[in-house]
Amino acid sequence: TLAGYDSGTDRESWIGQMNMVWTPRTGSIGHTVLAGVEAADQDSVHTRNNAVFSGPTTVALARTIAVPAASFTSLSGFSVSQVRALSAYVQDQIELLPELQIVAGIRYDDFRIRATNRVNGFAGERSDGKWSPRLGVIVKPQPDVSFYASYSKSFLPQSGEQFAVLDATTQALAPEQFRNLEAGVKWDLRSNLSLSAAVYQLDRDNSRATDPADPTKIVLTGKTRTKGIEAQLAGRITPEWQLSLGYAYQDGNILSAITSGPAGRRLDKLPKHQIAAWTRYDVTGNVGLGLGITHQSASFATISNAVTLPAYTRVDAAVYYDLSERVTLQVNVENLLDERYYPSAHTDNNISTGKPLNARFTVKAKF
Repeated sequence: TLAGYDSGTDRESWIGQMNMVWTPRTGSIGHTVLAGVEAADQDSVHTRNNAVFSGPTTVALARTIAVPAASFTSLSGFSVSQVRALSAYVQDQIELLPELQIVAGIRYDDFRIRATNRVNGFAGERSDGKWSPRLGVIVKPQPDVSFYASYSKSFLPQSGEQFAVLDATTQALAPEQFRNLEAGVKWDLRSNLSLSAAVYQLDRDNSRATDPADPTKIVLTGKTRTKGIEAQLAGRITPEWQLSLGYAYQDGNILSAITSGPAGRRLDKLPKHQIAAWTRYDVTGNVGLGLGITHQSASFATISNAVTLPAYTRVDAAVYYDLSERVTLQVNVENLLDERYYPSAHTDNNISTGKPLNARFTVKAKF
């Protein structure tokens, strides 16, 4: 069944920020103090028009589909929003010893949103004031090795990242909260080659998700938890050979029963395994060749866990040519083997397809 929409946002934003860095000492203890304030003002007008087709909207699935002429004359969304935010923060990086540092900081955000839905007439507003603390420790047993551990807390208003509209549900809900525990290590194998690794746990409260059956509706997912491991090797193997190799393992579940299913379901669009590798070799002083591999294991399209996005491996390539010190030519080829893959989804039947074999040519100039 064919469907379509035309969506646009007219947004005006003003953001002001002021930071101060101070490096005092209290006896043998060093400090790096960061303090600042931030103010933001955002006005948005968001519209959405559904497609009206001149012919049948049910068509046979085929490589070539006959799509009737369409006009975007059915207004389904029209909202006006105003966002005002004022924040202040302070952080101190305390050097107790050359081998031991402690980072402690806190941020306060006062967030206010007012939105009017011009289609149904609903007008809502909400104000939230939240503290976001941060605490970490860094241990450097030797100059080229460092270990760290950190805890942080943050929040996101229920109006979403775009802050475009409020409804009766989002107006009544407390912000989504994030608590992150992380520990890791960084080892400088050489001055131009480093290895890093981290483990983390991310807990989310008051979480929401798109309804698997209706992308225009939101369902509550309550509490969720994601655990993961990340590792990366980046730098130069030889003067001519650059390498970036990364691996991530993620496992995330819904912890509380929700309106669309029981606790224990896996989070959507969260592949357990992800690998990203890119290498470049300079054949001559002005010619370089690049090759990359991206792998992603299977994941669920939505929290219904009913539809699976299959695993895929994509190969990319590039050629670099330096005309001079100031001008570089570059050709990037994406999906070299023309892999058919599905990187994301909006619902169980609205699934995005990856680009087939494609290329782009770039000219870079330095002035």
